Amino acid sequence: MNEILVSVRRTPFQSLASFLILFFTLFLSLFFFNLTSFFNGILSYVETKPQVTVYFQNQTREGEIFKIRDTIQASGKVLELKYVSKQDALKIYRELNKNNPLLLEMVTAEILPASLEIYAKKPEYLVEIAEFIRKQPGVDEVIFQKDIVDKLLTLTNVLRRASLFVFLFLLLISFIVLMTTTAFKIALKKDEIELLRLLGASNFYVQKPFLYEGALFGVFSGSLAFGIFYLSYLYFSPFLASYLTGIPQLSFYALGNLGLYVWPPSAYFIVFSYILIVFFGVLIGVLGNLLSTSKYLGE
Repeated sequence: MNEILVSVRRTPFQSLASFLILFFTLFLSLFFFNLTSFFNGILSYVETKPQVTVYFQNQTREGEIFKIRDTIQASGKVLELKYVSKQDALKIYRELNKNNPLLLEMVTAEILPASLEIYAKKPEYLVEIAEFIRKQPGVDEVIFQKDIVDKLLTLTNVLRRASLFVFLFLLLISFIVLMTTTAFKIALKKDEIELLRLLGASNFYVQKPFLYEGALFGVFSGSLAFGIFYLSYLYFSPFLASYLTGIPQLSFYALGNLGLYVWPPSAYFIVFSYILIVFFGVLIGVLGNLLSTSKYLGE
């Protein structure tokens, strides 16, 4: 440890450059990791919702709604069909807004629409069902879930590709900076390293202090990135909670049974994020210094 601190004091600017590039790499990686995990959770949640939701005008009678329901049911293309009355809609609304009494006072069953929630047997039936319903009298709005799923899927894929590109770019920069700064430190200790090699020291013995330094930088930069990210999350948490009202717990890639929830982030997910980001920090720091020292010792 003392040897690492001495090395940092002897090359403060190079050490700071290594630390900062690792920090920014890990911070942005953590940000995109959480963002893509969140959108994947949203996508999984939306896929569990009815594929077609039909809202009826307030003046539409139940008899007319039941007639449309029975016609759709008789088509043989529907896997499941659920009727949500005005009273049912009010119960759902009250459950979603139970923590906001002001909103509860302003809404009655009369102003909420009755609806049908439809699951099709095959995806290709969705367009046909949606088009049929749009032509029926008393229909106010048809929400076609497939469109939403497709848009979310496109957005999630774009985010994944963008995240991968940013991560690989920053990873490349990190390796370049780490290898450059390590090469500079090796040059300062050239005589000492040559003496150790003349005395029969193995390559690993020579590399060990540099590897420890890379690992230490990885731990500290990963911990700092994690701390700043989640402090920022705590600061914006009230805004996010109000904006995402009605969205339930979103599991991390269907691992909710393990307690991994990306929204709101569970304790297990936060611990998992910390371990993951520190692990990557250590991996990058060690590999960068290993490549640099291996290049020198192999000459």
